[in-house]
Amino acid sequence: MKKLLTEWRKFLAEGEVKYSGILEIKPTSMVISELEALQVILPEEAIRLSKKALHVTLIHQSVLKPFRKQIKNMEFPMPPPIMLEDEIWRRDSPGKISWAVRLENQDEMRDYVEQIMDMLQSPNTDPEPERVFHVSLANLTGNPRDSVR
Repeated sequence: MKKLLTEWRKFLAEGEVKYSGILEIKPTSMVISELEALQVILPEEAIRLSKKALHVTLIHQSVLKPFRKQIKNMEFPMPPPIMLEDEIWRRDSPGKISWAVRLENQDEMRDYVEQIMDMLQSPNTDPEPERVFHVSLANLTGNPRDSVR
């Protein structure tokens, strides 16, 4: 029974927006299947991120810090679906390499971020105009915090 309840909660949380310092969307089971298929074709040095670590970062924690109290109690509107591109994107920075897949619907995600920032009554509704919405698939350690930002 406990396992059934745990699985049900996971199912209900799929595709939901979650605040955990960052604001993120957790992929649905169908999207996770697509992501896992992409993880299979990664190069040998790529260490896959776990299924539970897969997400789309909507807003970085540095942007949300002033809104922490407010955002913890917020009810978020339904986010746009996660629509993946077909290609794996390799990202490099000093000492780090990540493999990710970009989202096709960048504008929809940006509009959603604008909606959230507006709900927070922020004067800056596009806090990260350079953000490319993506799901990190792997990096050199398998630790999600070691991915290239």
